[in-house]
Amino acid sequence: MTMDKFIKPFNPKLPQTAEEVPNKNSLNSYLPIRTKGNDFDIKAVIGLVLQGLLRKKIEGYEYEEFVSDCQSAFQEKLGEEAFWEVLHEMYFDNKDIFSVSPELLLFRAQKDQVTAGDTRIASMFTNLLQSMRVEEFDAKLNFIEREILATLRNKMKAESSVHVSEEPYLPYLSQSFRDDLKFLSSRPKYLLSEIESFLSFYAFTYTAQLSLALTDWRSGEEPVAKPLYFIMDHERASNERTHIRNHGYKLFSESATRLFPMLSMLELLQPGIGDKKVYKLPLWKISKGIQESSYEHLKSELENFARAFKSQRELDTSLDESELALDWLANIMKLAMAQFSVGERFNINKKYVSEVEKYLASHFIQGRGRSGRVLVLNQDYIILLTNLVVGEKDKLRFHELIAAFRQRGIFVDKQTEQELIKFYERIGNVERMSDSGDAVYVRKTI
Repeated sequence: MTMDKFIKPFNPKLPQTAEEVPNKNSLNSYLPIRTKGNDFDIKAVIGLVLQGLLRKKIEGYEYEEFVSDCQSAFQEKLGEEAFWEVLHEMYFDNKDIFSVSPELLLFRAQKDQVTAGDTRIASMFTNLLQSMRVEEFDAKLNFIEREILATLRNKMKAESSVHVSEEPYLPYLSQSFRDDLKFLSSRPKYLLSEIESFLSFYAFTYTAQLSLALTDWRSGEEPVAKPLYFIMDHERASNERTHIRNHGYKLFSESATRLFPMLSMLELLQPGIGDKKVYKLPLWKISKGIQESSYEHLKSELENFARAFKSQRELDTSLDESELALDWLANIMKLAMAQFSVGERFNINKKYVSEVEKYLASHFIQGRGRSGRVLVLNQDYIILLTNLVVGEKDKLRFHELIAAFRQRGIFVDKQTEQELIKFYERIGNVERMSDSGDAVYVRKTI
């Protein structure tokens, strides 16, 4: 879908009076966290993501039925009751069967087994996926496992379409997500072992980079990755490391306060056909639409909405008078933030940021005494990221690896770069051609 659909004319159908402005803020796109009810089951989320990737689903099929069907299939072929007992203990007693192939994880995505929280979290990844699809996973299975998988496939149904409700806010990160998932999909066993960490990483880096990108909308250009600094989890975080101090957790925490105010306002700005909301657009794309629009009343409608919103929320925020539609969009976003600066809404936003940190960021935040909180990557995440970045290549120059980390929202200072090289040398996946950084190559660990 292209922006052309919206720019001739660009007409977002905004409320024009205080009575028309909703008295509550609602957030239904671009971030799955709400002020409460955010618990989710990562196994269900993984199942839903794989359902979207495979375009296949399982419905109304109990685990006990599956076990019984497998038993029938094996007894028909092997005819020995004792052999089934061995298989049952190997694969089914402790549900070890779910480590055989990613397709079996579709079991976790059945409608009666997922919650609203599961669905919201999964939709974040589905929207990053866009139209990406994998036909099936080429897992190297033995005869027994192939038979088990064949039994399950007989119960699979086609998922005709995947609901993608929004254009990517961060196209560069959506592309990296698809590239990395494609690499994992070509190695099903590795995918099974790392899919939880993979989704955990992208949930955080997407949220962090989204919070940093929200104010950079005026040009109408696609966002690029913005510096956000991490250290390895064993490193010291001294105050002399200015990037870590000023452009790490502190920056994320401050920028996260914009998420709920600006994204809930973005809901009201979405273009519509009549009163029907359509495919959601990021704020920078709406800015582009305004700049390219031929709709002659756009400035006045944006101005009327700004004044109506200010009145409904009883704000004393000063507005910049202008004849430019884009300046009135800036006024609207100023009001979006202002309403959360005092009173109960201030507490609501504080609670929202706390929920974001708890559910999407906790694996990447550590307290370091007098140095305060810092953003960290543990060794498992570093190995996973390294393997994803090197991808199908045999090896990658270290500086190219660091550039690819940045493309995924991970920035490190010179001190952490040296720690990374030491770490790679300890695990034996580095080639040092000379003491120069340009001559250091990093290999995959798989």
